[in-house]
Amino acid sequence: MTRAVVSIRDVSHYYREGSDRHQILFGISAEIEPGEIVILTGPSGSGKTTLLTLIGALRSVQEGSLQVLDRELREGDESTLADIRQQIGYIFQSHNLLEALTARENVEVALQLKPGLTKEVLAAKSTAALQAVGLGARLNAHPSELSGGQRQRVAIARALVTDPELLLADEPTASLDKHSGREVMDLLQQLAKERGVAVILVTHDTRILDIADRILTLEDGRLSSLMNSVATNAQHMLAMVAREMRSGNLATRMSAMDREEFLSLVDTVTQETQGLLELVDVIQDDTFRTAQEQFVVAFTSKIGELLRADDARLYFVDHNGKSIWSLLRTEDNSYIEVSIPYAGGIIGHVAQSGQAVNTGDATSLEWYDPQIDSHFPGSQLCVPVIDSHGNVFAVIQLAEKENAIMFDEADEGQLREFTNTCALVLESWWRMGCTCRAGGVGRAAECCDN
Repeated sequence: MTRAVVSIRDVSHYYREGSDRHQILFGISAEIEPGEIVILTGPSGSGKTTLLTLIGALRSVQEGSLQVLDRELREGDESTLADIRQQIGYIFQSHNLLEALTARENVEVALQLKPGLTKEVLAAKSTAALQAVGLGARLNAHPSELSGGQRQRVAIARALVTDPELLLADEPTASLDKHSGREVMDLLQQLAKERGVAVILVTHDTRILDIADRILTLEDGRLSSLMNSVATNAQHMLAMVAREMRSGNLATRMSAMDREEFLSLVDTVTQETQGLLELVDVIQDDTFRTAQEQFVVAFTSKIGELLRADDARLYFVDHNGKSIWSLLRTEDNSYIEVSIPYAGGIIGHVAQSGQAVNTGDATSLEWYDPQIDSHFPGSQLCVPVIDSHGNVFAVIQLAEKENAIMFDEADEGQLREFTNTCALVLESWWRMGCTCRAGGVGRAAECCDN
């Protein structure tokens, strides 16, 4: 199991106000893993910067346990804290560059605490770091000669030149325009993923929420519940739903889950979707749509794996629009929509009759259509998925069971269990797809009847 870069357990923190003690953090618990980008957000005064400085070993831990890079910070002596600080990269809103130094010299500053490095090594490492952030041509420029976005790139190079495992950023886009802020965040995301650096980023900037793998929301010193975040800020909720579904890697991660982990994830996403169904405008947002697409495809693939099928597909049915469509993942992790005739083939029969089909020879069925079903001529198990009104809105199809002629009753029972558990999530995506079609918002599609 991958070790956490940061492990926080029941951390509370207090400030002194005269003779009174004011609590700013209340029992915070969280873990951040290598390569994970976590955004810490919430209203001013909620404790975001306090928590960030605790993680960065810039202030003492008073209550609870806080481990960074496998070392406990609570009651750590100054030597321990100083050593941990040298292994963390820091990026701040104001850049904190020295005006008298060039870009390369500003980056070198971060290396000067490391003993035994020659001037040549310092120059080489600093140059390489600036080249990595796209400033290879501005090595000798002073901060006053650089744009705001370029100065922040220098700050990123300085933070990464020591090869830290953890990067902390406090409002890194606050002083940047939209274009510069996006460039800086895309760069930070790329470098973090390539190097496996864990990133914790404090921000009020809702323009960059989509880069996060996860969002932690602090409200009044507490990590807020999912539903409270919906009520406070729908955009935050949107990014939270997407936290495990971005970057096209969900299928790989889900494939490695055991049954309990898989069902736990399904339950979590179901709870999140329950809240989102009340936010019609939000669920039609492109970010949520992409997140749902990835979940639907990964969910279907995992079901096929659990039931030992060579192929698994989930088809959505729009009875009013007389259409049936499915999503397939391509080799480049994008998604393509395929459609089949509404009234044709085995899928069409299950969609309209609401009856499951389980056969060892699909070609023997009267509903078999060689123009539609020829890609799965052998064993098939097709089960209708029922919406909250009792109507068929989808059909899940498993084909070619491993080392068997046909799927058995136990397989059908498990398939129904999985689809019933996740029906709410699937229905939300189906409703969004039907809405897009009714509104004329289409996407690239191809017919799978060839």
